Amino acid sequence: MKCEACGAMNPEGMKFCGNCGRPLASVSAGPTETRTRICVQCGRPISWDAQLCMYCGHDYRAAQKKGTEGQLMTGAILTLLSGFLGIAILLIIWVEEGTVPGAIFWLSLVCCGLGIVGGFAALMRMLFPLAVLGAAAALFNPAFFLAIPGLILIASSAARFKDYVAEAPA
Repeated sequence: MKCEACGAMNPEGMKFCGNCGRPLASVSAGPTETRTRICVQCGRPISWDAQLCMYCGHDYRAAQKKGTEGQLMTGAILTLLSGFLGIAILLIIWVEEGTVPGAIFWLSLVCCGLGIVGGFAALMRMLFPLAVLGAAAALFNPAFFLAIPGLILIASSAARFKDYVAEAPA
């Protein structure tokens, strides 16, 4: 059955187009796919390359838009490691020098602490702005090389946060 909207061929008896998702209006003869898979929502066989289930309309493209849970956890752990390692490096420097540290030392120490707070916020999947701020602050400590991928992974996994609300596209 050929979709009138996009011209894609669909198996007989389908209610929705497997390519564009629009309802199929007329029944016409057409070739059927030989490779099939089972729809995760309704359990019926659908075409292997279908982007939408032709029976229930389940959209398989939507699952690909979100970041994975593994990316968020990796970013949170990298940010935490950056904070803790930065504190350790700063304390070693302080002990080795044996002098009273300056303002840059204390600023870097505060950034390490913010990195730890941001990493914990990312682990809990709460307070997205705090998680990103903490990961960005962790860039200004001696272990910044761990904070760079941590910030990227946390920022790209925004949809995994419980309090994140995506704005509708204009």
